Amino acid sequence: MPQKKKKTKLTKKEVESYRKKVLAERERIIMELGRIEKTINDSSEKGEASKKSHSNHLADQGTDFMETEKNFYYASQEGHYLRSLDEALERMDRGEYGKCSDCDELIGDKRLAAVPGARLCIDCKNESEKNKRGRQ
Repeated sequence: MPQKKKKTKLTKKEVESYRKKVLAERERIIMELGRIEKTINDSSEKGEASKKSHSNHLADQGTDFMETEKNFYYASQEGHYLRSLDEALERMDRGEYGKCSDCDELIGDKRLAAVPGARLCIDCKNESEKNKRGRQ
């Protein structure tokens, strides 16, 4: 019985399907970053107003500061994710999307569906995570 030829790259149709997903996710992230920016600006204005009125309790100011820091963290995370989506679009344009950058094998459909900006297959990602934790 002839062996089934191993697929080495995604079809144009598959890439275009993932492109739509990446662009939709990118749009969602941009909207989320806008919401976070508005929240940060609003809390900054609120903080300035509370400095002028001495009735605000230190605990309230601490909570406001913590919320602002949390929003900066979320913005940073979303920014990293946006960058990974932009890189995925670049890989699509170069015809490299869907291939693991470490082992050159195709990244599984389930992984790409869950993480459209993925540049590593699940095995290489697991290995990378294991190495980051210092277990080899």
